[in-house]
Amino acid sequence: MQMPFQFPDWMPWWAQLIIVVGAILLALAYLALPFSVFGTKSRLDAIEARLDEIQGEIRSLSLRLPEPDHTGYDAPALIRAAAAAPIPPRPTLRAAARLSEARERSEPQLGRFRETR
Repeated sequence: MQMPFQFPDWMPWWAQLIIVVGAILLALAYLALPFSVFGTKSRLDAIEARLDEIQGEIRSLSLRLPEPDHTGYDAPALIRAAAAAPIPPRPTLRAAARLSEARERSEPQLGRFRETR
């Protein structure tokens, strides 16, 4: 049986085998490509339709919201109010040391998460 193409005489048999197997795999990939494209196209169409529905719902919900009232907005007054707010006290060094000791001494309570049947 004569092959439709000829490899050079200097090429080893394993290189010829690699080329033939690679060409067969490439041909199979081109044959399988349309099926994979058609399979994902229907799913992408369904996702696109659902996305259009969601965008429509968001649009209708945003139309129901009242317009924001910017007449009473005073940025400097808000900044002054935030600056005048009381600052919570910082923990003392003794309280921080007790907290770190409690963290170091605590043991995991794994029995609490055990399943009971």
